[in-house]
Amino acid sequence: MKNKKLTYFLIAVVAGVWGLILYRVFSAVGNSDDDPAAAIVVPKKEAYNDYAIPKDTTKLLLNYRDPFGMVKQKDTATKVARVILPKNIPVTVKPGINWSFITYSGYIRNPSSNKLIALVSINGQNTTMAEGEIRNQVKLLKNLKDSIKVSYAGKTKFIVIKSNTL
Repeated sequence: MKNKKLTYFLIAVVAGVWGLILYRVFSAVGNSDDDPAAAIVVPKKEAYNDYAIPKDTTKLLLNYRDPFGMVKQKDTATKVARVILPKNIPVTVKPGINWSFITYSGYIRNPSSNKLIALVSINGQNTTMAEGEIRNQVKLLKNLKDSIKVSYAGKTKFIVIKSNTL
């Protein structure tokens, strides 16, 4: 211990710093409401706004027809000449496709590729079809388990699974 005075001085400084720290902690935690200056909190004032409704600057256009029919106004509608169509236009009706020759019996899942294979009967012939295959001009577009989407002669249709319940 070369300098005892310096050591005692530093001990006093450390004690003073710790005393100040403890004083601030206890004064913040133990804040009592006995001090009237600390209890008065002045609220921040809001900017002045009287919430008045601004002056209306729109104007009504009162040139519409009277809804109750009290006052008759001049009709402003223009008359359109009738267009007469010729009566003897032959209408070609395309015959509808009878889709009853296609029946959907069910599906099989290929375990190795996890693809669905549809069991379809076309004109009484049972075939298996994958998506994109064409048999007897019938193309299988989509296999949805409960129905299939097929294309035949440029038309598409969903065919629902045929149930075997009696």
